[in-house]
Amino acid sequence: MYHHSRTNRIVSLEVRSKTLAYAVFEGFASLIDFSVSSSKRGNCHARRVEMLMRRFQPEVIVLRKNLAGSSRDTPAVRAAIQSIRAFARALGVRVVSIDKRFIEKTFWHEAKLTKHETALLLAACFPVLTWYVPRKRKPWMPEDRRMQYFDATATGLAYFASNGDAEVVQQLLSDAESRCQSLVENT
Repeated sequence: MYHHSRTNRIVSLEVRSKTLAYAVFEGFASLIDFSVSSSKRGNCHARRVEMLMRRFQPEVIVLRKNLAGSSRDTPAVRAAIQSIRAFARALGVRVVSIDKRFIEKTFWHEAKLTKHETALLLAACFPVLTWYVPRKRKPWMPEDRRMQYFDATATGLAYFASNGDAEVVQQLLSDAESRCQSLVENT
């Protein structure tokens, strides 16, 4: 059905000042683990990434490239990313940054999707995520922490799309769109 990417195992990270979410892929069509951890200390990310690298032994670590001046471009996030890069370099693991615009382009076929719609689409791609799709957020509500699972997963899929698997990732997303309607009705 789908061929496997040249890169077998990746760890996709969503780095924020006090939280770190990850999604581990075995090829683009197999999400094998995901989680989010938080700490009051900003320097916990490198230790968490060290645990992930020892446990999963990825070929690549994928990060979302934060635009300069964006709300996620903080000194704490820059320091965390720098320490993650240094640790990965010491272990000989390649680190790739994916631009936010490319991630959006991967998921926006004909119309711009909201984060909630993207989460529903990812849950249709990877049924294990279905239980973690939060209810649609009202404008005055803070973002649900579980959305970070979907941010990390979206970044990972965008990596595979940028790495020569764009057509099969699009096919995976197209197949999921047909299943997505039942998820919309249940949320």
